[in-house]
Amino acid sequence: MTVRIANRTVEKATALAADVSDAGAVSGTAEGHELNALPDLLGDADILVNATSVGMEEDQSPAPADALRGDLAVLDAVYTPLETRLLRDAGAAGATTIDGAWMLLFQGVEAFERWTGQDAPVEAMNETLRSQL
Repeated sequence: MTVRIANRTVEKATALAADVSDAGAVSGTAEGHELNALPDLLGDADILVNATSVGMEEDQSPAPADALRGDLAVLDAVYTPLETRLLRDAGAAGATTIDGAWMLLFQGVEAFERWTGQDAPVEAMNETLRSQL
């Protein structure tokens, strides 16, 4: 598996890729790239994860719509708004989309279970979270 990290600053992407590789976080390789390489990087990607704030304040996407396709899974860590431009564009291309509230929810689930030693009430937490967003 290859993890490709794209960032506005290629040096940061390369450093993060080295950290990921050094930590053994991937069973394969990690590479750093400039953000403008993203359309080419998506050509054979299976998953796109937006871990930036792009789309939170303005109706923008970090990926051009024409680089998205139906066999791609797209997770946007942005949870407000729930449906970002990236997710709308990905959905229009037929991709599987996952909004950022899921990541936020399961961070809370993990914290709840660590602190209480009990199973988290995931459905109730999800309903409450989404009612507040």
